[in-house]
Amino acid sequence: MAEQHRVAVVTGGASGIGEATARRFAESGANVIIGDVDSTRGERLAAELEHKGQKATYYHVDLASDEAVATFADAVAAEHGAPNVLVNSGGLLQNAVHLLEMDMAEFDRLWQVNVRGTLLASRAFGQAMCAARHGSIVNLCSLTSFRASAQVGYAVGKAGLKMLTEIMAADFGPKGVRVNAVAPGYTLTPAMQARIEKGERDPDVVIRGSALRRFVAPSEVADAIFFLCSPQAAAITGVTMPIDCGWLAMTAYNAYASQP
Repeated sequence: MAEQHRVAVVTGGASGIGEATARRFAESGANVIIGDVDSTRGERLAAELEHKGQKATYYHVDLASDEAVATFADAVAAEHGAPNVLVNSGGLLQNAVHLLEMDMAEFDRLWQVNVRGTLLASRAFGQAMCAARHGSIVNLCSLTSFRASAQVGYAVGKAGLKMLTEIMAADFGPKGVRVNAVAPGYTLTPAMQARIEKGERDPDVVIRGSALRRFVAPSEVADAIFFLCSPQAAAITGVTMPIDCGWLAMTAYNAYASQP
């Protein structure tokens, strides 16, 4: 398994699902490259993993910057070689907002980081993967890739990422590179916990709306990402996999006009 994951790049790898993913690949013996805008958290995580005898390096990168992403990819290639794995976990959240009240600057920023940043990183690292005719890319989608949400900028971007995943899978597939996505449900990351504490998310609504009656753990999303990058998923490409404790199924079930 470690041979398949010699170099794993994780954007947004300093916190939340990205951090859990970085830890999962590091545990497998991979050389983990943590790309994030948060230098304090990124350097701390890399140092912690190195202290455990695992391989990890932090690089500062702003996904909104073409130049920064290109510099990041060039540095990784020069110091570690072509990556086997790219996990596009870097992104921003959004609170619910009415369409007529949303600040367009917020929309632009969400699109620039979540969608365009994913595309930039995929192009930068995908070029080396395609040349090597081997690699796996996993994008971070969301339940809002499938269902409407009042997070106007976030939801439109995540729906776009689902389509981007399918386009990339078709484009890169003949070159030996697989591209998939995960669509996490309500995941109890530090960012989610902070929103709960501010009253911006109602945990009871989440729990009642999930078939398994709980939040998703970041490590559970990381396990799914790890699987999608493994030889066991060699025939899987172009899919967006919900990891949601049954939220999509349960909310559709509960919304139906006939109930037992």
